[in-house]
Amino acid sequence: MSKKYNVLWIDDQHKDLSAVHKTATDFDIQLWPFKSMNGGCGELEANLSKYDAILLDAKFFENEDDKPGSEDTQWIYDTKDRIRDLDKSLQYFVLTGQAKTYASEEFNKAFKNVFEKGKDEDEDTLFKMLVQACQNRELTRLKHKYKKQFEICTDAYIGSKHFDRVIDIIKDVENPEKIKVAQDMLNPMRKILEALFDKLNEIGLIPDEIRKKQGSLNGSSYFLSGNNHNYEYHSELIHPMVAENIYRLLNITQDGSHDNGKKLRADEYLSLSKNHKLYKSTIYLLLDILEYMKDFLDENTDKNLNQEKWEVRKFTATIDSISGKVIEIQDSGWGVFESDDKTKTIKIPDYMMEKHKLKLDQIIKATTKPSPDGTRTYIDEIFIE
Repeated sequence: MSKKYNVLWIDDQHKDLSAVHKTATDFDIQLWPFKSMNGGCGELEANLSKYDAILLDAKFFENEDDKPGSEDTQWIYDTKDRIRDLDKSLQYFVLTGQAKTYASEEFNKAFKNVFEKGKDEDEDTLFKMLVQACQNRELTRLKHKYKKQFEICTDAYIGSKHFDRVIDIIKDVENPEKIKVAQDMLNPMRKILEALFDKLNEIGLIPDEIRKKQGSLNGSSYFLSGNNHNYEYHSELIHPMVAENIYRLLNITQDGSHDNGKKLRADEYLSLSKNHKLYKSTIYLLLDILEYMKDFLDENTDKNLNQEKWEVRKFTATIDSISGKVIEIQDSGWGVFESDDKTKTIKIPDYMMEKHKLKLDQIIKATTKPSPDGTRTYIDEIFIE
């Protein structure tokens, strides 16, 4: 698959310049044309991460619906300032048929890369320089290297607001010598996973009652693993390796996202680490999850079909309510409940421990339910006295 570079183009006569479009295609460049400063800059502000370079005419409109005759060179100077304010790494080039402007010493001081329309040699040089500018831009190189990870950071998937979070994380793994405060990146990772769960809920893969209640991050991960005994699974939801990766990553990011740390004390460990290997391993986990999920979301868009993969389990046996306390908190995050009469000990899932912030020796009440085969007892709900 060839690499495509997206170049925003402002030229009030772009519709009459089919030859320029053709030349751009020959150089693997997709031009996105506008007639005015506000049209082009408005698009750039809305979709900044999409573009790799800018191409400008010397004279164009202020607004897309301006009348012929209102074109002015003032707008290219204002456009230049707006580009600089948005992203200093975006290079801009000028392709103009305005001979007077082209020859202006003042103009050439303000715009270093100026080329003449209709002059084959100039246009070839321009597009070679455009390609080179795109290739040398760090963000563009990373977008091509981590294509799916960035494609999923659009509003069609988990949301464009996560683009900057992903780019910051990727820059750390690309330039580990520049990592400063690794533990501060755990919360952005958690927010990315949270957005992913929201999208899976939107397409019907995670039930509303799981995603929209307290403790929903751990609950969502647990549900995707296929182990939630409140549900009957009719088919595999996601690949079990990906479900495991999500579980492992969530354990670290959840722990590190709390100011005082939790059972793993991840924030403390990362702050003391001198090699960043754990932090980099979490980045690779996240990148693998995002790459898998980009394809998965493309292939599983039907909400009804996704909801057919699971259903709420119907329990017919009598549900008991018992009092007791938490007698153990395991390294896995699971707890152990013991009834007051000491006749029952039942494991408490990690997402319930997280939801209720349960502590050792805490007194609680629980409703229970039997396993489908009737051989075991599960905790259904927990109530804090």
